[in-house]
Amino acid sequence: MIFLPDFFAEIRKIELEMKDLVQRAGNAGYGAENSYVKLVPPLDIYEKDGYLVVVMDVPGVEPEDLKVQFSNGFLIIAGRKEAPKYERKRNFVCLERNFGTFSRKIYIQRPLDFSDVRGELREGILTIWLRLRNERRGSSIPVPVKVIESEEVEFEKKQKISVKEEGENE
Repeated sequence: MIFLPDFFAEIRKIELEMKDLVQRAGNAGYGAENSYVKLVPPLDIYEKDGYLVVVMDVPGVEPEDLKVQFSNGFLIIAGRKEAPKYERKRNFVCLERNFGTFSRKIYIQRPLDFSDVRGELREGILTIWLRLRNERRGSSIPVPVKVIESEEVEFEKKQKISVKEEGENE
């Protein structure tokens, strides 16, 4: 059996990468006087010991302001970083730190074992471990099929047997 690549999954992946790139660029460099770059925490993804590991920098994000979930093939990490409360009479020379809400959607193409998924937030670094399943896309998985006969088939078999028995007695 020939398995064709999932072109729609590849297109979704490219679309998400483009959205992420645009999100990272924000309005910077388009002549806006007060250019604003949206809060988009950087992340790394790697494989280690049978896990897909996602590491994201989220300094200043409180645990109750962080939401991590897996839905329809996407790992979604969303949160909110509160802006510090400054006195009104400040004359800023530089104001670069980003605050506000963020959301990252990462398309996961690998099969996962959801019985062993965990996350940890330590010193502003979010680490998520997603257990990988051994089977790969395109691998064959045998499906046992149990034959269950309907009552009509069983009735017909009994009729045939009783007809045979009557025929043998003659």
